[in-house]
Amino acid sequence: MGVQKSVRKLIVHVGPPKTGTTALQRTLYASRNALIESAVLYPEPRCENAYNHGDLCATFIPYHDAPRMMRKRTEAEYAQLGEDFSQSLRSQIDELRPETIILSSEWFARAYNAPDAQKLFEFLESLGAEQIEILLYARRPSAFFLSASQQRLRAAAQFAPIFEWNVNGLIKGFEERCPSYTVTARSFDRQNLIGGSIVSDFAERYIPQCRDTLETQSTTQKDNHSFSPEAMVVLQEYRRLKLPDQEDVFTKGTQRLIGKLEQLDFADKNPRPKLKPGWKDYLDYGDARPLELRDQHGIIFSDFDYARLERGDFAPRPENDVDVADYVDVDHERLTKIVDNLAHRFWSPSRRNAAWIQKLASKINSQEPMRLPLWRKVSGW
Repeated sequence: MGVQKSVRKLIVHVGPPKTGTTALQRTLYASRNALIESAVLYPEPRCENAYNHGDLCATFIPYHDAPRMMRKRTEAEYAQLGEDFSQSLRSQIDELRPETIILSSEWFARAYNAPDAQKLFEFLESLGAEQIEILLYARRPSAFFLSASQQRLRAAAQFAPIFEWNVNGLIKGFEERCPSYTVTARSFDRQNLIGGSIVSDFAERYIPQCRDTLETQSTTQKDNHSFSPEAMVVLQEYRRLKLPDQEDVFTKGTQRLIGKLEQLDFADKNPRPKLKPGWKDYLDYGDARPLELRDQHGIIFSDFDYARLERGDFAPRPENDVDVADYVDVDHERLTKIVDNLAHRFWSPSRRNAAWIQKLASKINSQEPMRLPLWRKVSGW
């Protein structure tokens, strides 16, 4: 049974990943009460510490294809997520009678070609909105690749994006799957975003009466951490040496290591990684998709050589594509210092969590074996 019509507009922000989704979601969630006063509902998630509406993916994505974070639950628990949030959302609409509803999850982006996506669309339509708009942001291919590949390192040794850059396919897919919806694509480019941020851009386009509130709240939200090149190398080697059979599986040990690496990066003012020229060139100019995105959807990336793509001057794919160091420049001296710090500091509850450090030290500096502290030696690792 659908919700009685009272909603003028339903905005479904689908990301995709690494286009400022977390910043926007946290700001909207933190501003939820103020938004309600303006007849705007950013629904309260069911799960503790959640700030988006990813639970709805359980309505159309099978368990075995679910986002890796959600596979921490059992299959039964996963299935229940979608049902619980669906009921909660209907209750919130009945109680608050908003004019505008905003749903946001980067995992909604999968609906453009998911076999069971119709289940999601049917649910959205049952909410009774007069207009439904799908919103997505497009990021420059090379910038997306680096950010999305860093994200994968949090739970895997593979340096590859957690989600394919396929903005053209996303737009076409949503337009074909739900022709009665409005599908809007925006450039996730600081020079093209209203106010230079996704929060300001979203607010001005959809809820301008709330822009001041959102901009004030966004200044208090913490951005996702960007690892230094050296931290990326350490993470990759840890996953390779310690967890070779657990790709895309989060572990407490990895989280402890990430915490320590974040401390070391912060102490060095967070050195940011940069793609090597060959990879940056290939990712941006390896095919004509950015040109098609401009011509078909008006999405423009600043400082982008579109004339090159018009000439058909496509960049070749670099040969090496296994190690982090194949993609980004790594400061060998800083990497050595980080590994030495990890070996000589009490950063992990398990002292046996160090055999991989010795192997990594040998790999990066085979000429001089690492001298280990006594407490490491007697711990039996």
